[in-house]
Amino acid sequence: MISTGFVMFWSICTSPVCASNGIENIGPKTEQVNTGRYGHIYYVSVKSGSDKKGDGTRSNPWKTLVFAMQQIKDGSESSPGAVFTAAGCYDQGTIVMVSFIDLYGGFEDQNWQRNIDDYKTVLDGQGVRRVVIGANRAKIDGFTIQNGLGAGHGGGILCDDTSPDITNNYILNNVAAEPLHFNRARIHQEGHHGGGIACLYNAVPVIRNNYFKGNKTAIGNGGAVAFYGWLRMAGAPETSVEHNRMVGGLQAVLENNIFIHNIAGLDDLSRTRSSNGGAVSCAFEARPVIRNNLIIGNQARGRGDAGGIYVEYFSYPLIEDNRILGNIGDDDGGGIYVMKLSHPLIIGNLIAGNWTLGGGVGGIRISKEGRATIRNNRIFENPGGGIQCVDSYVEIEKNIIVKNKDDYGIYFSTLYDYAQPSLISGNIIRDNAKGDFILANNPARMPLFKKNNVDDKSINLGQANINLTPEYLNDSIRGEFTAMVRDKQRLFYQMKVSPSLTGLKDLKGRLIEIADHWGVISDFSDNGLVVWGDFEELPENSGQYEILPDYSIK
Repeated sequence: MISTGFVMFWSICTSPVCASNGIENIGPKTEQVNTGRYGHIYYVSVKSGSDKKGDGTRSNPWKTLVFAMQQIKDGSESSPGAVFTAAGCYDQGTIVMVSFIDLYGGFEDQNWQRNIDDYKTVLDGQGVRRVVIGANRAKIDGFTIQNGLGAGHGGGILCDDTSPDITNNYILNNVAAEPLHFNRARIHQEGHHGGGIACLYNAVPVIRNNYFKGNKTAIGNGGAVAFYGWLRMAGAPETSVEHNRMVGGLQAVLENNIFIHNIAGLDDLSRTRSSNGGAVSCAFEARPVIRNNLIIGNQARGRGDAGGIYVEYFSYPLIEDNRILGNIGDDDGGGIYVMKLSHPLIIGNLIAGNWTLGGGVGGIRISKEGRATIRNNRIFENPGGGIQCVDSYVEIEKNIIVKNKDDYGIYFSTLYDYAQPSLISGNIIRDNAKGDFILANNPARMPLFKKNNVDDKSINLGQANINLTPEYLNDSIRGEFTAMVRDKQRLFYQMKVSPSLTGLKDLKGRLIEIADHWGVISDFSDNGLVVWGDFEELPENSGQYEILPDYSIK
């Protein structure tokens, strides 16, 4: 049980999770290790071990993980090895992973019991070096990976043509440094990408159940995670059994993670437009599966785009079942931005409360010959509007686009006549600030739309997509929190609330807003909430909250 001193909550599940959707599967968890699959298990303890006298056994562990990785030579596909690392801070150097050797943190060093929150195992770059370099067919699980500084891509972890499994870690306050001799007088330059993790070229890692917070690029894309480059099939990486089980092919997986307050372009003060994707970026034929993540309160600076997810240059990610909330773009696309012949599938997401400093669209922007399939999403309460498509091609089907602020539900403008007709069909578009749909250019110069299988050039197109029956469910809940405490181990918030929540059901996964800061309810009791969110700037003693409707159909 978790006690805050004012209210008693519940135990947090630490059982293994499968790759499925749902709030209960999100975030770092203690997964017990299947020791039977390993030919050798080695032990490391910074508190009780010795690199001089230790031999890596349970009773006589090594002291440092850097030293341990240099000693281990015997991992193979038929007999992989594992390293159990006890609680403490490991700051002796960059950890270079080894193929067929899995790294596990979160142990106490007496009986070697495991709990990744009670026995914090910290890999610290001390603000002077990258923390981890990845390897194929290897895992890193249960660590706090923090304070890394990458002179190139990847401040925390670099996966360059390598595909490790990166699971159940806290990845905090890592930085990808500004390139040397960067010319701040020019725009659209190549920065250093991936403050938390950089995945380059043939890298298709499984990145699952991690917590990303405070990671940054000085100038570059992907404040937390950057995917960059194409798969050269002749040199495609060896992938893990877990990877093949999850996607059955060569795709990176970004699933069940939490992204809070990561920043692209922290030092892009000249606003060079070189820093995009506060949480995640995909560039140059990247095609990850981005599924069931919480992406909250991230920011792109330097006149960059997409506080949440950025997609450019022939990239084809699947963006599915995420909660993308309260992210900030400096220029356009607070939640998602797509450009340059990329074509993401954006399916089943909640996209709410995202905005831009320059007044651009808050929800999704597609421009500069981008492409997007946007289907079965709920897009609401985004300042600057819901979806904006400029000189691009879209398929917008069966979405609920309601109560977006300051602008239109869908804004469409194009001067191109060579793209195939865009499709806008079957959406519920209601109660948006300026209106539900606008065709912003001369209809004679735009390609045909198709709606309900009927060609239509009408400027009144949006009306055909407004379905007044059935209506969406508007079941918001307002109240007051009388205390809010941040759990320093698990980094969520516990709130004591009034009035009581007795009798309410199905609050897990609902969105909560407090003074323009957003979160997601992880669990609840009669008198309290457990919330993932971006609330550090708020007072801890009291305040008003609203549990928003998710605008499901009645």
